[in-house]
Amino acid sequence: MGAQWKAKGKAQAADARGKLFGRLAKDIMIAARNGADPAANSRLRLVVEQARKVSMPKETLERAIKKGAGLLGDAVSFDRVIYEGFAPHQVPVMIEVLTDNVNRSASEMRVLFRKGPARHLRFCLLGL
Repeated sequence: MGAQWKAKGKAQAADARGKLFGRLAKDIMIAARNGADPAANSRLRLVVEQARKVSMPKETLERAIKKGAGLLGDAVSFDRVIYEGFAPHQVPVMIEVLTDNVNRSASEMRVLFRKGPARHLRFCLLGL
């Protein structure tokens, strides 16, 4: 009895790890736009070191570098978008977002502003 709780904990840990890898892959793709060589690109070298600290697989790391540098057929392009809204107590907030899909991020920001609790906006602003 109790084995289902062990499996649940493993699944949550795997989800958290995947979320972390996704964020790091996005950071690597952004840094790789200035060059695919970590020796020449200090920002890329810093992000690659962070990825290695959390044991990111080498294949995932190399794929993110190639995708960000445009060496694969599908080059990713990120757009900077600024959203305006009001936090609780009518505090004006401007959020700058780096996104690959403007429509998806617009709907996510709309939901965050509509929900309104300061906790959601704080997480959004800090990137947590």
